[in-house]
Amino acid sequence: MCLSVFTYNINDTGVSIRFLNMRVRHIPYTNIEEVYAGSKGKFGEVWTVFKFRGLVSIKKKKGWLRYATLAPPDPGSFIDEVREKCRM
Repeated sequence: MCLSVFTYNINDTGVSIRFLNMRVRHIPYTNIEEVYAGSKGKFGEVWTVFKFRGLVSIKKKKGWLRYATLAPPDPGSFIDEVREKCRM
């Protein structure tokens, strides 16, 4: 059995990042500029542990750290869903 340390939830207002089921970060859709497959190698927030494949990068419109790197279980559908929510 593998314990997932980070989980990522797509809700009505943005993307929530949880560490051991405690919400540690929320990125509102209004602050998302783009969502990419893979890591862009930019300095930013890293919300994954020891995973180098299946990464997703979120480029934010504002903030000190403009990139957030995540590792959702299904990167393709995660990207599609976030992009769809951002169009609303």
